[in-house]
Amino acid sequence: MTSHDARLGDTCALVTGAARGIGAATAELFHAQGATVYLCDVDDDLGNSVAAKLGARAHYRHLDVTDEADWSRVTTEMADRGHPMRILVNSAGAASKSSIMDTSLAELRRMIDLNLVGTFLGLQAAGAAMTAGGSVVNLSSLRGVLAERNIRVNAVCPGSIDTAITAGAGFADDDMNAYVKSIPMQRRGLPLEVAKAILFLASDESSYVTGTDLMIDGGTSAGARTPKLSSS
Repeated sequence: MTSHDARLGDTCALVTGAARGIGAATAELFHAQGATVYLCDVDDDLGNSVAAKLGARAHYRHLDVTDEADWSRVTTEMADRGHPMRILVNSAGAASKSSIMDTSLAELRRMIDLNLVGTFLGLQAAGAAMTAGGSVVNLSSLRGVLAERNIRVNAVCPGSIDTAITAGAGFADDDMNAYVKSIPMQRRGLPLEVAKAILFLASDESSYVTGTDLMIDGGTSAGARTPKLSSS
């Protein structure tokens, strides 16, 4: 693929949570579309491995999204290397299946830090770095509060996606077969399918789109499918 054909040629993107799952799939897709990609995570071994497989234009950096100094360090380095951030994908986050009674205060604070504070700090970093405009895609639901500076902010809202998160112990007692039957499209989504939506929102193809929440859930938000009894 030549830079002329690539949808993100000559663009620099920072992807958090890029060591696995949706973040890794997004980083790989962006890289294939010509972008210089900074893959950021706290799992250095896995993050470095993903970046090494992508090769040129892929750079892994340790980034704790809850640490303001980490954001400053990475974005400053990007600018110093001639790679000013034009795209930010806030993919780092956490999920919990614990009930309120079984959730510790420490676990709650970790969830808030990763999912809310991390996104907030990412938006601040993008606001400081994207002096020429850009695009932010959150794995959450936030308004396009930077539109007046030509920085578009959108969110993707995945449904059930086949990632390592749902392989955790907290999901062990879920009847996944029954759940999949309730999804109108009758299957779980793939990380790449979310990454393709992120690519659209990050690229100039969505140049007039900001403040939107894009559901990627196989139709679940439109109404769960009622499983039918087997005719056999």
